[in-house]
Amino acid sequence: MAHYAGKTGNVYSGALLVEDCEDAWNEHVNAHVTGTADATDFKVGTKSAKFVIASAGAGELLASEVITKDLTGYDILYLWIKCSIDVAAGDLQIHLDDTGECASPLKELDIPALTHDVWTRIALPLGDASTLGSLISIGLYQVTDLADCTIWIDDVEAITQVDGIKSWSLDYVVDMLETTDFGSAGVKEFIPAGSGWSGSFDGLKDGVPLGIGSQVLLVLAETATSGQQWLGDAYVSGVHPKVSADGLVEYSYDFQGTGELQIATI
Repeated sequence: MAHYAGKTGNVYSGALLVEDCEDAWNEHVNAHVTGTADATDFKVGTKSAKFVIASAGAGELLASEVITKDLTGYDILYLWIKCSIDVAAGDLQIHLDDTGECASPLKELDIPALTHDVWTRIALPLGDASTLGSLISIGLYQVTDLADCTIWIDDVEAITQVDGIKSWSLDYVVDMLETTDFGSAGVKEFIPAGSGWSGSFDGLKDGVPLGIGSQVLLVLAETATSGQQWLGDAYVSGVHPKVSADGLVEYSYDFQGTGELQIATI
């Protein structure tokens, strides 16, 4: 049985909106793709970008959209995605480019495995982002021929690593409602109710501290391996600075998750 070391994990927060997906991606460079804005199936806002794919082959750019973004200070591309069929890791990619219609992509980011008809929040490491200062297009690329399917994308954001962090912890719990009655014969019975999540992270001060009450997009990474991450929206509920005689300044943060938590899949 494999055992994982968390030495390469990290905490990411903050957000820069890259593409809101509130309208159709209007550079449909592939005749096998019909792109629309879907007002009935979305995760954020009122619409998602929808792509109906018919007979597109392997190694094809399915669609692209105009953006104007500088991602040189960011570490992760963070988005919602859904496909009508199961997709293996690396079958799809997100492309980023400083030329139109992702003609010569600066980044080709592999999308992890997707389960059919399930919205999945994914975190795609940008690696060296020094060339991403003048992006003008984002694209959806098909590496493998997926035959006919439909893909949805929503709320593409970029987030940054919280510098100096050396540990994090997460509590993911469900409230239990007691349903014991006379028919229980003296044995307590329960049913699950609402779930919730919260936690903390801490480390050495490195940069401007996070503000109390601020909303953040969190990627709590166990390792650098795709799928070994917990993702969700949270509020910073506590900030605790600490200074010791050795001269090191440390910070710990409490957070309260709000809404859905994307659990680690592997």
